Amino acid sequence: MKRTTMKYSLIAVLIVFAIVPALIIGAVGVVSSMGFDSGIRDTEFQAGTLAKASSLGTLFSKYTSDAAALAKLDIVAKAAQNGDKGADVTVKNFAEADTGILDVLVLNAEGTVITSAEGSGGGTFEHYTETMPAISTLLSWDKYGTDAFFVSHEITAEEKKVGYVCVVVSPNAGGLIAQALNGAYTESGTARLALIDSEGNTINFGGNGLTMKSTQLESHLLDRVKTFFESSVNISATDITQDVRSGSAGGYTYMCGVIPNVTSWRWIGIMEGSVSVSTQSLIALGVLLALALVCCAVGFLVISKIVSNMHDMIKTMNSIDAEEGFSAMRFDVKNKRSELGNIQSSFNDFLDEVAINSERYKTIAKLSDNMLFEWDFHKERMYISDNALQKFDLKAEGATLSNGRFLDGLMTPENADKYKRDISAMLKGQKGYSAQYQIKSKTGAMVWVSFRANCITDRTGELLRVIGVMTDIDNEKKLELQLSERASFDFLSQLYNRSTFTSMLSTELDRRGPKKIAVVFLDVDDFKFINDRYGHSVGDEVIKFVADTIRKKVDDRGGFAGRFGGDEFVMCFTNQDDVENLEQIAMDLIDELYMGYTSSTGVMLNVKVSIGITYCPDHSTDVNELISFSDTAMYFVKKNGKNNYHIYVPEDSENDEYKDPEGY
Repeated sequence: MKRTTMKYSLIAVLIVFAIVPALIIGAVGVVSSMGFDSGIRDTEFQAGTLAKASSLGTLFSKYTSDAAALAKLDIVAKAAQNGDKGADVTVKNFAEADTGILDVLVLNAEGTVITSAEGSGGGTFEHYTETMPAISTLLSWDKYGTDAFFVSHEITAEEKKVGYVCVVVSPNAGGLIAQALNGAYTESGTARLALIDSEGNTINFGGNGLTMKSTQLESHLLDRVKTFFESSVNISATDITQDVRSGSAGGYTYMCGVIPNVTSWRWIGIMEGSVSVSTQSLIALGVLLALALVCCAVGFLVISKIVSNMHDMIKTMNSIDAEEGFSAMRFDVKNKRSELGNIQSSFNDFLDEVAINSERYKTIAKLSDNMLFEWDFHKERMYISDNALQKFDLKAEGATLSNGRFLDGLMTPENADKYKRDISAMLKGQKGYSAQYQIKSKTGAMVWVSFRANCITDRTGELLRVIGVMTDIDNEKKLELQLSERASFDFLSQLYNRSTFTSMLSTELDRRGPKKIAVVFLDVDDFKFINDRYGHSVGDEVIKFVADTIRKKVDDRGGFAGRFGGDEFVMCFTNQDDVENLEQIAMDLIDELYMGYTSSTGVMLNVKVSIGITYCPDHSTDVNELISFSDTAMYFVKKNGKNNYHIYVPEDSENDEYKDPEGY
């Protein structure tokens, strides 16, 4: 039978330190309850206030760091600098992360609203100043119809200020500020945490989460708050507990403190009633102190033998922790029959098993072609497998999932934004996801990788780790893209085929806005004669010659062209200068083709073409109608001398002349 020394010793300690003091405390509790209640109430108030204030500090830090992160995005800087709407999706996604965020705006250097998560733009920011504060006081807003404050960060480009990111935060119910302030936190339910700005405006002063202007505060409390703001405080404090002030005012007990790096706001814990120390409390305190001394003396003798056996165990645990891994250190088990010995032996077995699993994990990572990473949320530490470090310029130190020092730092801005949205959605849903990204390798080449990641949570659902796998799929992806591209082109002319051209034209019509788009239908005159006289190989040369000439007119100008089969070609012009000068382009095309070329058989061929032109929206906004009308206009040229161009008019279709005059 195993010895139970430790169990009986702990029972003895429980009797000495719990039961006996409880009996004595109960005897004097009647006369000292008020004093003890006050002390407990005060301790509870202080601990609860500091705990809730710490969460506020973290929240303000989050808002400022998030605003700074937004301001550093290239897409946001370009929006502020150029006045475009490129950052609309980015600010909208950011605002959706917190129901307390009323709006996220990008301003230019003059305070004009360039883009807004709410969807509005233009006009001057309601509370714009030339030097925007990092965090404002509580302000009234006409636009949002409520009181709120804003967090701003300067946007720079080429070392010049080009604007600001402004996050407008509402303290009303539902947002993170309201959640941090919500509820009483003492057993009596009379304590609450509030925010007060440098103007004396408050949030949650009445315990209902609402905002109050300084004119609504009781004068004696307002004076105390203003005195606190005017006094010398450590504004650069990095800890919420630094420079805490406390006292009583007008029936309230309060604690005030700074928020690190925030000059416009202070936190204040308020509890109704003041804490006083009575004579009875002092007597009870003295009795308890004497009792504690006696109990400590007795307890020391009882537990000294117990704790002496644990010193080595604690020392070993500290050494293992300092190693940040699993070393060869293990507990020195002196008595395997005792409870402590059993614990030490079990822990040694556990360490051995964990060490084996760790080595197994590393071995699998080395043997696999897959590249692994793991993010530990508690330790804020990133693991990256060796094969990933060899292929990509990554460093585990200082990297998180999306702070610009991991994969997002090796992507184009567009890919990085998509990656960050994917990561954010994964963390929010605590589920896995897979995607494909292009990442810059150490050689400078952009490499396609397959990316898979999954969230690991504990039994309560708290997120612990994210484990991911990357696989190099560059060759497969490029082959897939090549096959897709080949399927879109006509083999002979290397222009788009009919279906691809029609699809691209449809896309251009959908996104054209107020712009005009021109469709040009071109047909080679007497192509059947060329085939019959010189042979089909020369006919193929003519097709290539026409295609090359057409390509020079559309490449690098926003246009595109396709071959519909035989000697039929179609072009789309989207550049507005080209659209306005399309008749001249048509004549140039006719002249260049007529200059001809020398065929492989040594024959000089002058190629004649007939061209039909239609415009969107002048003639139609439908893809098929635009192509059909330009075809009709082309046949008008065929019937009237060929080698020319004609702009479609409705009469061309009404005359029922849609007929091939060449007879094929």
